[in-house]
Amino acid sequence: MPQIEPSNAFSALGLEPAIVMALDDLHFVEPSEIQRLMIPVALTGADIIGQARTGTGKTAAFGLPILQRLDLTQSLQALIVTPTRELAIQVEAEMVRFARHKVARMIVVYGGQKIQHQTKLLERHPHVVVGTPGRILDLNQRGSLPLANMKFVVFDEVDRMFDIGFRDDVRKILALCKAPRQTIFVSATINDDIERMVHQHMTNPQRIFTAKADETLTNPEAVQYVVGVQPWDKLRALRCLIQHEQPGLAIIFCRTKRSVDKVAHGLCERGVNASAIHGDLLQNQRERVMRGFRTGKINVLVATDLASRGIDVHEISHVINYDVPEDPEAYVHRVGRTARMGATGKAFTFVSLGQAQLQTEIEKMINHLLEEYRIPGFTPSMEPSKRPGAVPHPAQDGRSAPDGAPGAPAESQTAAPAADGYAPTSFSAAEPTIVTRRPISGRFPTRRRR
Repeated sequence: MPQIEPSNAFSALGLEPAIVMALDDLHFVEPSEIQRLMIPVALTGADIIGQARTGTGKTAAFGLPILQRLDLTQSLQALIVTPTRELAIQVEAEMVRFARHKVARMIVVYGGQKIQHQTKLLERHPHVVVGTPGRILDLNQRGSLPLANMKFVVFDEVDRMFDIGFRDDVRKILALCKAPRQTIFVSATINDDIERMVHQHMTNPQRIFTAKADETLTNPEAVQYVVGVQPWDKLRALRCLIQHEQPGLAIIFCRTKRSVDKVAHGLCERGVNASAIHGDLLQNQRERVMRGFRTGKINVLVATDLASRGIDVHEISHVINYDVPEDPEAYVHRVGRTARMGATGKAFTFVSLGQAQLQTEIEKMINHLLEEYRIPGFTPSMEPSKRPGAVPHPAQDGRSAPDGAPGAPAESQTAAPAADGYAPTSFSAAEPTIVTRRPISGRFPTRRRR
């Protein structure tokens, strides 16, 4: 079979020269599997349910056919809906790059920015609007973003879009798009329940799933590890891991905003160039952090799951799940931030006592066993409440004790084996704790206050 030249590889899918030229400019050499299968079908105008691993180019798979089928004499033809602001910004930027040789206008709308500014942008009659559900509905209610004539409607990360918090908004948006339209739903994870729900809003959809039943949902180029570590040791273990791995760009995922702030602060105290990002930050702060991360000014991003679906940075070398996700699908999207488009990467997941079932559910979901990993130089410590003379500290709730808190281990403290007998194979061998003996008098010497 003759080798296809880069430009002809996408031409063979039915794409026009203007789009192929843009792909050549962007060094798109060969279409990924999802692009190869979805683009020809999307060019026919058929509705599509598409599923592929993260980092395989789903934006191009649905975006390129839309750009080709646009009628440039009419405005407001395509609507692309995303669950997060960061993903909306990313998708719009990609669409602009793909349309560099076409006169197609695009804007992005999302909460956190002045709605008056976005209203003025809509007055420029864009062809494509990318946005988040709440802001799209707000602009529609104000009369600035009519949806009745949309010819193309895409929902990216559809599994998240049909979560409880988004489901009603999704239905409202689809109900407002009254014209005959092409509807596309895509994500890395689409279960049977999601598939049944989206079928209600589509006409004879084509099902394009690239992950086979016996394949892992995560990128094979991402080496995935599990690290056994107790809650009170997690921050110390994280510091040791970062010191040993020396990641170029890394994302650390935490379950709560409070944990994100605590971990970012703890890393910065040790000289790590880390920043936090979560929903409580102002929009300009979030954009500043993301800009710093994409340009390499920030090496470590500490985030909630907000960021697991809105970051497309090919240079991310490490993903660390500081808190194991309770939803296995969230794991897929987190790990999908590394090893994108053929690159390699590593993913580490911290698992504590009582979380073995979560690990099992993840392994069943991705059809892959996580490899156990020992952090070089890290030694586990005894539970703070069980140390001689320690003040009991509630560490059993899955949260690690803050550094400096009663019962929290110091960086230089010699560790002891856990008293409850929990010793995962990924733990290093522990050494006995050196205990300071109480004086015969029964009192420690104290400094007299003056």
